[in-house]
Amino acid sequence: MIKELYLAIEQKLMAVTDEQQDPQPLFKHFDLWNRQVEFIEEETPFETPAIFVEFMPIPWETLGQNVQEADLTLRFHIVTPWYANTAANTANVRDAALAYLDIPTVLFRQLHGQHGSFPNRQGEAPMGNFNALTRVRSLPNHNHERFVDSIEEYTCHLKDLSFGLRTVPVDTVGLSIEFDPHPGQPL
Repeated sequence: MIKELYLAIEQKLMAVTDEQQDPQPLFKHFDLWNRQVEFIEEETPFETPAIFVEFMPIPWETLGQNVQEADLTLRFHIVTPWYANTAANTANVRDAALAYLDIPTVLFRQLHGQHGSFPNRQGEAPMGNFNALTRVRSLPNHNHERFVDSIEEYTCHLKDLSFGLRTVPVDTVGLSIEFDPHPGQPL
């Protein structure tokens, strides 16, 4: 289910546009977070602005019938170059140097409230869904030499139906009954 969620969110991030130019994609690189900025010398090069998705610990709750749900926290690491010239007396480069401060707001305007579902392999009933992405916290991180890692935290509610509601054999006094609420769906 987490893979499906990541792919759905990646599609939504790919649709975020640069509001200053024609509707061009804002982010040049998408990936899962693995502390890329901390190990930049060993990292495969990537274009900026880049966005990386980090899943925080997931507190699953089982509802029964193998259906689970969780209130999920995601961190979006927005990685941009650091220009160092942001002082008021550097007017010729100041706008470019401060442009990274606008990206979290653009992300919020275009991502906040997004939701989705994950169809099963046959395209029938969904395997799960997530409700509205909601921004809850911003964590600026200036602890890197050449890059700024602006962290935006979002939450959503995730429901995993991928294993629930399967055929369940019931044996009562020698009578065997099978119940399949989704006939034809692979077990």
